[in-house]
Amino acid sequence: MRKSKLISLLALVLAVFTFLSACSKPATDPQGNGEPVEKVLTIGTYMNITTLLPWKSTTDGDYYVLNQIYHKLIEMDNNSVFHPILAEEWSCAEDGKTWTFKLRDNIYWHTGNDLFGDEKVQVTAEDVKYCLEFNMNPDNGASRYSDLVGTIDQINVIDPLTLQVVTKDIDVLLEYKMSQILIFPKKAIDTGWDLNAYPVGSNAYKFLKHEIDTEVVLVKNEDYYIEPGLDKVVFKIIPDANVCAIALQNQEIDIAVTISTEDIANIAGLDYVDLRSSGIGSTRWIGFNVTHELFQDVDVRRALTMMIDMDSAVEALFKNDAGITLAVRGYAPIPLERPAGDQVERYKAQYPGYNPEEGKRILESKGWKLNSNGIYEKNGKTFSFNIQVGNNDPLRENLAVIVATQLKANGIDATAQTVEWGKHLTDLTTGNFDMYIVGGYSSLDGPMKIMHTDPLSFSPNPGYSNPQVDALLEQAWRTVDGDERAELLAQAAEIFVHDAVFITAYFQYFQTGVNVRVTDFDQPSVYLNLCAPWRNVSVK
Repeated sequence: MRKSKLISLLALVLAVFTFLSACSKPATDPQGNGEPVEKVLTIGTYMNITTLLPWKSTTDGDYYVLNQIYHKLIEMDNNSVFHPILAEEWSCAEDGKTWTFKLRDNIYWHTGNDLFGDEKVQVTAEDVKYCLEFNMNPDNGASRYSDLVGTIDQINVIDPLTLQVVTKDIDVLLEYKMSQILIFPKKAIDTGWDLNAYPVGSNAYKFLKHEIDTEVVLVKNEDYYIEPGLDKVVFKIIPDANVCAIALQNQEIDIAVTISTEDIANIAGLDYVDLRSSGIGSTRWIGFNVTHELFQDVDVRRALTMMIDMDSAVEALFKNDAGITLAVRGYAPIPLERPAGDQVERYKAQYPGYNPEEGKRILESKGWKLNSNGIYEKNGKTFSFNIQVGNNDPLRENLAVIVATQLKANGIDATAQTVEWGKHLTDLTTGNFDMYIVGGYSSLDGPMKIMHTDPLSFSPNPGYSNPQVDALLEQAWRTVDGDERAELLAQAAEIFVHDAVFITAYFQYFQTGVNVRVTDFDQPSVYLNLCAPWRNVSVK
């Protein structure tokens, strides 16, 4: 009996030892060759890469990649909470204008490239100062130029790991603006290194390759102070949302950034995929080029808006068998979840509601008359224009067709025109369009970018300028009290809506498809850092 018990005890000890030994080793190849399993996250995105230059990017597709390669001082999550990234702490003095950022002492530029070789070079406050000043130099064409030049008065290096930023006035958006600036190495600029072809940063993942219109591959930074949860991140560029959904169903990708309306029900029925909402509505609108001769008159813009049944358009675009709310009708360019976004009734009161007959009456009072073809004409010129839309979103393309059809039914010769996404972005910047459809700018600074005068670009503000709106916006971002700031934003939005600069279509709530093997991805955004002090995305 004792011998039997002894054998049983030895067997138990051996089993425990074997279990603990297995737990102490990395997962191995299921084929049995003893090699560790590589943790690869594959992300399907419909957005092409427009640039990998860290100061040039304006699209989410670029930022998905760049935010994993480059550090920002701080990061704002989907709940508008700021997290330490390159800066481990920061504060603002009592004057409301002097900000101090303390940097981590264990961040280094990526090694294993021809720029730094194998040398570990620390990222310092001088590097951050250089990048801010680079973005503020108009010769560099930085996308955040206006944000920084308009607010920053001084940038001072206190010591190698302490940076001071002094603003011209109180700017409640300063933290957000700092969360948008990507920090790149001065050495790359000094030596002529092509950061568009081979990005070199300091974040948790390093650039490996970019196959145009196909994929971008990143690998983990072995020198990072946090052990990244992934060995490799692959961004698969899949412009067709239906193809992306099939790839998710076939488990060829782990994350589909956006699930299309027609695929929602199928994806919702999968037991190995979760659907996760973006949580914040992304603004989608139709904009008038207010400098165009047809659209300079606010009454004409309001008349055209009256001819569009946007409620039925939104219902047609987003109806789905799963019963999931994918979009909410919009009236002002402020998402419901942002300050002043909840003032819907105030905005509806200023919005020219659906009333095509009244719209026609207004046009006719301006001298427009229907010709023999049923199209409005004035002084020998027909009321004809294009509604331009990029080729990266079928929903926007369908919206363009719906709106053009409704306008034609009311005597307006409108044509939906789909163009390549890169051309669309260029045309929006230069004002080379009649009307356009675009989206985004749902962040904290969205109202400023959309409604404030911008002499440098037609996007997202399509040539609109109103001193009263500008003054309200500028006062809002100097106002520390949240309720007072929201009221100023609401007043600006009321004027903007009345002036019919946009036909605000809807706020879209993206549904991201996520394989259940993906971990630490509660905030379903690949725009945010995949590896940071506050989350470290991995796969089982």
